[in-house]
Amino acid sequence: MLRIGVTGPMASGKTDVAGRFEERGARLVDGDALGWEVLAEGEVRERLGALFGPSVLKPDGSVDRRALGRIVFGDASELDRLNALVQPGLERRVRESLESAGGEGVLVLDAALLGAWSSLVPTLDGVVEVAAPIETRIARLSAFKGFPPDEARERVLGQRLPPVRGARRTWRIENAGTRAELLKRADEVWGEIERLRSESRSG
Repeated sequence: MLRIGVTGPMASGKTDVAGRFEERGARLVDGDALGWEVLAEGEVRERLGALFGPSVLKPDGSVDRRALGRIVFGDASELDRLNALVQPGLERRVRESLESAGGEGVLVLDAALLGAWSSLVPTLDGVVEVAAPIETRIARLSAFKGFPPDEARERVLGQRLPPVRGARRTWRIENAGTRAELLKRADEVWGEIERLRSESRSG
């Protein structure tokens, strides 16, 4: 099985690219969904409340990600504290998902934090990096996620993703245009991934 990472900052379009690959037949490991699972763990929720205050928890005890985001994306040190708490559990779940996937075909990992897992990246067959201009990402976050412009800007500028290093091969998709243009470029990359899979099977 070919294992491909898809990464990029918020509102870059990486999830659209990963979803397109899934439509083309890939199996998907959704890093965001796994992140939700980590945040749902009782111990994690308790530590979040202790670190950031009760405002980050809803009345039912679940994590208020909007409230948490207001804190961590406005302060780099707070974001570091959050990552130190959540990343180990998320990386463990990602690795378990990748290791448990058998069979043939293409397995796609959709994960913004891919660059933080330096020992994982070289085990993948390739990485697709999706990028978009900052102002475009701010506008998208505001338009499609309902964030006020100031909050959208704070989130985009506050997100800090380590660069992806050690990838066997890298594809880069610039997403400054329409969604149709993004999907066309994703299809082009998918064609290259399919060729790579055919070569690996014949070799």
